Amino acid sequence: MFGIVSEYVYEWLKEQRAIWKLGLKCGWGLLWSAYVCSVLVGLLVSAFVMGGVLIKVVVEEPIRMSRSLNFDYSEKSPVALVPIMSNAKMNGDVRHFMEKPEVLKAGESRAVPRDHGVHVTVSLTLPESEYNQHLGMFQVRVDFLAAHGQLLATLRRPCMLQYRSQSIRLLLTFLKVAPILTGYTSETQKLKANFKDFTEGDPPIASLRVILEQRAEYSSGAGIPEIYSASLTLESELPLLKRILWFWKKTVFVWVSMSVFMIELVFALLCCRPLIIPKISLWEASPQEGASHHNRPRQS
Repeated sequence: MFGIVSEYVYEWLKEQRAIWKLGLKCGWGLLWSAYVCSVLVGLLVSAFVMGGVLIKVVVEEPIRMSRSLNFDYSEKSPVALVPIMSNAKMNGDVRHFMEKPEVLKAGESRAVPRDHGVHVTVSLTLPESEYNQHLGMFQVRVDFLAAHGQLLATLRRPCMLQYRSQSIRLLLTFLKVAPILTGYTSETQKLKANFKDFTEGDPPIASLRVILEQRAEYSSGAGIPEIYSASLTLESELPLLKRILWFWKKTVFVWVSMSVFMIELVFALLCCRPLIIPKISLWEASPQEGASHHNRPRQS
């Protein structure tokens, strides 16, 4: 039985030999296609990695930092000092740093690169009290100080609560009575003062001094708004070319990565062609073999 079955199978395989050859060729073709695909994927991944490294080296990120403000109300105009150098720390009160500004020299490296614009935003949370409503306009001042306490620049911005009539306030209070009673909201307004007219130079900025200046018609120590909390945000503005690269960094990353991929692919095809297409050497050798066979002298 084994001999009969084996002979029958052998005859069937012999008859289907062309189909087996075709299946074997298709299998090898799929195998080489998967191999070439894996090589191309490896080149693509390496190109994106190199593109990411290049973008990280070339594209500069703007500086952004946030600090809370603690005003000293023992002064006629409340003042808050914020060190911004990388190694400077607030270990004492404001008057200590005002009396000894050389302490800020502890930060040796500048926080904002040279020739970068500096944008400062002072955020104030004020209660909608009768005092703040009657106070009206007040002024916020920001002083840019060097490491030795040298005044580099002074910027001022006026601020005031958004006006709301008595009827509008009563209506809003009625609509928000449940959140107010439960503590989810409060009768406050947030004000923001923007300062955008300073460029980092030499000497570098070591600290910022924020002052709530009193109104001129008020007596000494009066005309200061009531505040719940205050914070300061500093952002650097990159030069034009670096700013364009920063805003278009994703597009630049894709283009740089694809350019690196094309360069790698051309280099691989020129220098490592047998590694990517293993049978190319056989294909190139066949014409030579045919030519040598054609040039053989005929024997009589």
